[in-house]
This record gives sequence, structure tokens and C-alpha cells, in this order.
Amino acid sequence: MKRQPADPVPPAPASTATGQQRARILRTALTLMSAQGFTGTSMRNLATACELNVATLYHYFPSKADLLRELVKDRAYTDRFTTGAPPVDTGLPPRERLVEMMTRLWQAGLAEREVLRLLLSEGMRGDELSRGVTGGLTIALDASIARWLAEMFPELPSGRTRIARILRSLLETAIVDHLAMSRPGTRRRLREQVTDLAALLFP
Repeated sequence: MKRQPADPVPPAPASTATGQQRARILRTALTLMSAQGFTGTSMRNLATACELNVATLYHYFPSKADLLRELVKDRAYTDRFTTGAPPVDTGLPPRERLVEMMTRLWQAGLAEREVLRLLLSEGMRGDELSRGVTGGLTIALDASIARWLAEMFPELPSGRTRIARILRSLLETAIVDHLAMSRPGTRRRLREQVTDLAALLFP
């Protein structure tokens, strides 16, 4: 019996192909920039790594600054900050609840180590764009932690904004120690610091 020829596979819609290409560029850019730094990664090198010509790359991202902004935007940090609190057992006593919340945030931060390492390293080199992006994320995280405190810790009658800044500062210090300084025992120290703070907040 003669086999019928298979139906040809229809080409992907242009919008789908464009989205896939854009995502591939962003993934490759993050890998290169994490290894070589923002300033050390040229658009020409990125185009070569993506097997594209430079003109095509500039079609997707008009400048390297736009590329960095899109890298951060693609991670949807602000959306994630506003969609809900970290998954914490609300039945825990408040001290343990606070430690658990910060542990969850620590884990979420480490899951974004490539982007955070890039922003930290470029910020320390004095790159203003990286500093601006990091500053925006800091403001968003402050507001989110304050809101999570209000949702998960009704025991705190006031001062949530200041407490949120302290917690965010502890978290940032721990992440810098871990990613930039490679200091051992960072998670343990963070838990100890949050435990000490929780003892003051919830006597």
C-alpha cells in the first residue's frame, strides 16, 4: 500500500517567531553579560552568539541600554512583587513567620542570581543605567514587603514601612555577600539577624 505524503507543517505565525527570537536573544544576552559584564559585551558579539547579523539585533533592541532594560522587564519583577505574598504558613507564631518569609525571599533572590549578579557588578563599576534599574527594584521591593507585613502580620500595629526597609536591607546585604563576596554561611547569618529582629518586634 502506497504511503500518503505527510501534510506539510505550516510555518509558525510571524508574531510567534518574533517572540521566540526575542526570547532567544535575551537568554543569550543574559549568559554573555553574566560572564563578561554589561560593558564587556558588545552588540556585535551578541549578534554572533545568536547567529544573527547586527542589523537584525538592532531591529529587536535599538541599543544595549534598551537590551538591559528589557532583560529586567522580561523577568517581570514588579509584577511578581504585586501578585501576592511569599507562600508562608500563617499558622506559625509571628517570629517564625517572619523568618520563613525572609527565607522565601532569599530563595527567590538566588533563583535570579544571573540578573542580580549582572546588576550588582555593573552598579559597582559605576554604570548609571544599572544603578537606576536596581534603584527602581529596591523601591518596588520596599513597598511590597510593607504590604506583605500588613497582610501577614496583623500583630504589627505600625512602623511597617521602616521595618520593610530594614528587612530589605538585610536581604540585599545577604545576597551581595553570597553573589559578589562568596562568603559562606550567608543564609544562616540572615536567619539569625531576622530572628533577632523578630524577637524585638514580637516580644
